[in-house]
Amino acid sequence: MQYHAPRNDLAGSLALGQRIVREAAAAGADLVLFPEMWSTGYALPIDTSFATPVDGPWVAGFRETAAELGVGVAVSLLAEHPGGPTNTTLVIGRRGELLLRHDKVHTLRYDAEAALTAGTGFATATFDGVELGVMTCFDREFPESARELMLAGAEVVLVPNATAWNPVRAHQLEARAFENMIAIASSNYPGDGWGQSSAYTPIVFDLDGRPLDPLLAKADARPQLVPFRFDMEAIRDWREREVWGASHRRPDAYTRLA
Repeated sequence: MQYHAPRNDLAGSLALGQRIVREAAAAGADLVLFPEMWSTGYALPIDTSFATPVDGPWVAGFRETAAELGVGVAVSLLAEHPGGPTNTTLVIGRRGELLLRHDKVHTLRYDAEAALTAGTGFATATFDGVELGVMTCFDREFPESARELMLAGAEVVLVPNATAWNPVRAHQLEARAFENMIAIASSNYPGDGWGQSSAYTPIVFDLDGRPLDPLLAKADARPQLVPFRFDMEAIRDWREREVWGASHRRPDAYTRLA
């Protein structure tokens, strides 16, 4: 999805988010992906007083809506943390259960995110039999993020964003999908020079070797739902028979990587 969130308004972002989840579920969505730090609308400068606990009422509201509608939700928030808040994305299952927490690893080292506590790794969880992972906005700019998720078994990677968009960033997602043989879904805030929430498959050739466009969906700059579906059977077949991803890696030769 691609909508604006109210700035530093927890009640407002929850109410609007629940309405959007209802609209997406009515349209047949299995999982709804929100942009980065939806709880505050990624309002800058970040006001840490709007950090909310993961076990608090804001998250509970999304969990209740997910359970009521039987739909998955991946929502991002400014989350309370003892050492300073985290930029956190939660993946919520169809029964309202918390499946995955990802704290943004590559927080920016300038005023916008200087008060945040960085995450320490990349994990995966299973949703509807599909292994999911998350990389948040600037995490996307580091190839190690997607590679870590690929090595952890991710089949689909969710990317919440709050950023101006350009062709370089689009090509980053396309490349991450291709080189790691993972599907990628991204969500961003709308606006001039922003938006362009998108989805990529790793499949770039058909069975006869003809090139395929991996872009499955792309929004323009306007507020909107961005529906798409990944063909997981085709993606898994691609991962089994093609040569990218982990099949030809040589970790023994990558001695300078941490």
